Amino acid sequence: MRNRLLAGLTVSLTISLAADRVTLTGKVTDSSGKPLEDATVMIYHAGVKKGYSTFCPSCYVDCGKRALTDQAGSFTIPKLDADLRFELLVVHDGYVPKFVQKVDPSLGPAETAALAPRAPMNDPNRVVLGRVVDSNSRPVRDAVVLPQGVAVIVDGKVMGMYGAIEGLEPVAVTNPNGEFELAYTSKAAAMILEVEARGLAPKVMSAPTGAERKTISVSDGAVIRGRLMNQGKAVGGAEIGLIPRNPGGITEGFKMIGDAYGEIRIGTLEDGSFVIPNVPALVNWYIYGKMESIGALGATALVECATKRDGEDVNVGDIQIQPGHHLRGKVTLSDRAAMADGMRVTISSTRGFDSQTVIIGRDGSFEFAGLATGEYEILTSVRGYEMADAFVKTIKHDIDNVAIVLDPAPHQ
Repeated sequence: MRNRLLAGLTVSLTISLAADRVTLTGKVTDSSGKPLEDATVMIYHAGVKKGYSTFCPSCYVDCGKRALTDQAGSFTIPKLDADLRFELLVVHDGYVPKFVQKVDPSLGPAETAALAPRAPMNDPNRVVLGRVVDSNSRPVRDAVVLPQGVAVIVDGKVMGMYGAIEGLEPVAVTNPNGEFELAYTSKAAAMILEVEARGLAPKVMSAPTGAERKTISVSDGAVIRGRLMNQGKAVGGAEIGLIPRNPGGITEGFKMIGDAYGEIRIGTLEDGSFVIPNVPALVNWYIYGKMESIGALGATALVECATKRDGEDVNVGDIQIQPGHHLRGKVTLSDRAAMADGMRVTISSTRGFDSQTVIIGRDGSFEFAGLATGEYEILTSVRGYEMADAFVKTIKHDIDNVAIVLDPAPHQ
């Protein structure tokens, strides 16, 4: 859902004297290469380099650390965890905020494009003005506002556009007063916004354009916890998925239908336990073991739960891994060519945002294990070939004879 553009930032990482700490240094410039002074560089999200994170992306101690650039556009953020990979957020007045993803201390310097200047906005019908506050009406600084869609008026009717939209600013960040603005190149009636603030639950809502500033209140949300088990033993180092039971949709006119939140993921500790903080309230959820992480053991059923109010602590108890089904098959090419190395096939469950990807053998064979009963979609990634349609299969037992034939892709 997010269109993350690279920031105007040259990043170099220097190992500090502490064995498990690194110092992040870099430089922020404009599109012409001119250094930008007083740009803010902030650690927005973090995640482990290996395995599955047992913390939410903004829950690490390093998240929220920041630095201002000097006259040369340089900055330094010391004492960062060397086991983590970081996502940076770069902000400067007069420029569009940008993200830099997957900053890994072990990879050395990384260069990106320049920060783009922000065009002046004089037409209130192109702009959403907002102010983000917490449940005590205090302004929330550094909240990230991501537009998910825009509503335009065509022939007197409100029509919605979603996803990456040309001319729609990709992100805004609140100032110390909690204020932000997001603009579109044409007149619009409203925007669908996702608001994220560290330590608070995300919020998705519709906001009208115009000269009046809209107040958006975000709260702590709820906590969901539980434990992953397999035949009486705790399963650590696995991944849990959480997704709304009524996935979000925005209809014509921007009427909210369902819950427009994406999947939340969290890793399990050695004792199989997990804790998911800052979960939006008033939402019904499915929670399950991610098949990529538990497929060798089996599969979990969908566990239903609900967050009924802010501050609620929901314990779903033990989530049990049950024996799963396997699916074996073969991909063949209609022109009888040999299968190249490294080609892939993916199976995706329609029950949640869950999938597995495996490498296709040179003979075209593939196998998936640990599949729960349900409906799945199979897609191939074979260079130069394509499927006429997605292959859909209902799995209630082991399957050994799936045949997929690919045709050469037409030349573009």
